[in-house]
Amino acid sequence: MISDQFGLDDIDRSIITLLQKHPNITHSEIAKRIGRSQPAVGSRIHRLEEKGVISSQYGVNFKNADIILAKVELSTKDPTEMIEMGKYCPFVVNCMRLSGENNILLLLASSSMKKIDTVVDCHFRNHESISNVKMDIITGFVKDFILPIDFEMDSHDPDPINGCGENCSRKKALEELAKSAKV
Repeated sequence: MISDQFGLDDIDRSIITLLQKHPNITHSEIAKRIGRSQPAVGSRIHRLEEKGVISSQYGVNFKNADIILAKVELSTKDPTEMIEMGKYCPFVVNCMRLSGENNILLLLASSSMKKIDTVVDCHFRNHESISNVKMDIITGFVKDFILPIDFEMDSHDPDPINGCGENCSRKKALEELAKSAKV
């Protein structure tokens, strides 16, 4: 059970539930609702953050934003390479390892379907270690779906011939790593 795994009691679960439903709720309001003092609530929230059970993160609500979100599943011989690429690419919102036929899942975002398709073509469809690529465009959300995005993607204009070109964040990061390795 998740509660046991994280060592959560009823009070912790109540606090987490309130924070999930009302992200801007104050510690004082939580304290009132669960019958505890504000310092006790603050202490519990701090402990939950330190344990990595909860985290606050700002992002874009894809339910309300006019941003295209694509789910890309890959089957690759080198999942580590794809995960590394996902760390740097501004179009990649997140990259996850999977079990099963496809072993990588990426969420890509852009204001342009053409840019997403070009990134998928350049980095995945034509990559020698990838044997399968499946892309779906997410067309709707039942609940708010908030994820951080890298606005740096707006300055990238990938094309089928040059890929991401000189502005490629991964290329720049690899160049910096190579420079620091030589020093």
